[in-house]
Amino acid sequence: MRRSVRVKIPSFICFSVALLALGAQDPEKRGPLQEIALEAATAPPGFVRGAMVQFILDRTLKTPSQPIRGLAFGGAEATLAAVAEDGNVRVWNASTGELLRTIVLAGHPRSVSCLAFSPDGKWIVIGESFTKTGIFTAKMELLDAVAGREVRTLSTHHWEVESVAFSRDGKWLVSSNWDRKVRVMEFPSGNQAREFESSSKPRCAAISPDSKVVASGGTDAIVSLWDREGGRELRRLTGHGGDITSVSFNSDGGRLASASADGSVRIWDAFTGESLYTLSGHVGAVLAAVFSPHGGLVASGGADATVRIWDATAGQNLETLGAHSSVWQVAFSSDGKYLAAGYADGTINIWKKQE
Repeated sequence: MRRSVRVKIPSFICFSVALLALGAQDPEKRGPLQEIALEAATAPPGFVRGAMVQFILDRTLKTPSQPIRGLAFGGAEATLAAVAEDGNVRVWNASTGELLRTIVLAGHPRSVSCLAFSPDGKWIVIGESFTKTGIFTAKMELLDAVAGREVRTLSTHHWEVESVAFSRDGKWLVSSNWDRKVRVMEFPSGNQAREFESSSKPRCAAISPDSKVVASGGTDAIVSLWDREGGRELRRLTGHGGDITSVSFNSDGGRLASASADGSVRIWDAFTGESLYTLSGHVGAVLAAVFSPHGGLVASGGADATVRIWDATAGQNLETLGAHSSVWQVAFSSDGKYLAAGYADGTINIWKKQE
């Protein structure tokens, strides 16, 4: 004998189906409730009205030291490099979590302040600090990311190197230094091409995709744009109320993102200097911000232990990714499929973008 099974369908589902049926038959007769029902029914899993979840946590990497002072992807593959307080540089396959190599730095630097990974994935540049016989020395060191060894010193300074970044074509390096200098170097020769005098101690620097414009941000809350070829300051961007902690160009160089200790991220028109959007939501200082490779998204990390994903074209917060300690670093892989964040407690989270 065949038995029938009755399944009780909740009334709100019946109501939604009815709304959808009416709305599908005649779109012009859709009311607000039908629009909501239609949106919910056609949205992918994880959808929250007003925001699209785009990244899911793929894995967590741990280092024996804290915090994460430098974090960057390099090469076509998802290869991730990071440096923590112990001064050792670690390189992982981000898609599998495999630790590929650990580069132990010679000379036992007092600290390593920053890291950059070349676009071809072959080279890593770090900023080191030493104190010998009472004399403070800082230098930029070149590492072979494939062989896992130190190669040579690119430059030596009397003040700490605060940040370092590669150009998109890998031919230039920019650095910000506590002697108020923003320097541009040829790579791999290390020859200094330009030196700009900042209005305050610059905490961060970046170079545009065409390598023609350098951006820096300092402790006076000012973002400066510099002409690499002409050797002059182009303009100053004002509006932040605290130290500039991070700057990043979008894929065509027309937009610039700046993060600040005032708790905000600003999106600027890099050609006119106009402030287009102020991205607010973090509680406390924003310590890092970066454009996605295709320029549509900005990821930011803050002292409030959150990573936020923003629509860079509309200034809207799309997603907030929770964490357990302050976010010191954020980075996208070159294809935009992975987002990594480095934390004050020495851990690294890697999210994968949903297809």
